[in-house]
Amino acid sequence: MWHIMGFDGADSSTHSVILMVMITIIIGALILACFLGFIQLPFHNCLAPAIIQIVGVNHNGEKLESQVVIRSFSHEEINNSHLMARIKVNDEYLLAFISTLDGNDFIPTKHYGVKTIGGSGCRGQFFAPKETIVIDLKNGFIHPGDNVELRIYRKLIGCHSPLAPGNLLDSEYMEKYEEEFIFSQMKDYRLFSQHWYNA
Repeated sequence: MWHIMGFDGADSSTHSVILMVMITIIIGALILACFLGFIQLPFHNCLAPAIIQIVGVNHNGEKLESQVVIRSFSHEEINNSHLMARIKVNDEYLLAFISTLDGNDFIPTKHYGVKTIGGSGCRGQFFAPKETIVIDLKNGFIHPGDNVELRIYRKLIGCHSPLAPGNLLDSEYMEKYEEEFIFSQMKDYRLFSQHWYNA
């Protein structure tokens, strides 16, 4: 009787090891499938998560005012003096440079293509969750139907590694990834948030 119980215990141990190995192989295969693009995730073709998003674009009137309203969907306050923004329209960067999202620091900067920034998110030191900032661009930059992309960069403090690429088999995506994270022209800053909006 004792011999049989000992044998059953050894058999149970072998089954648990086989089960753990199978689970590890399945998880590894799923992760590999994600990286190779066989499984599409909602954020798969993004270079960064949409932490700060465009919630509206005002391009009304004869002058085609180009005001972009952005909101923080972060779970924590972000030091807005550590943030800078670039905007693309129809996949082309605008000749507009927003070197800080801190309203007081923005005033003395050379901000070509941007008239003003305003709103609750740029009044203090921090861009809090659900606060908004209105970026008032030069008139005529954005037209109805344009595809507007917001890229927010955050100042590197300490050691930061780049985000893992999302789709290794998509050559267009990998070209953008290399341009943004490996050969970046944004010294001391790293892409923090990316979001698209149809004007």
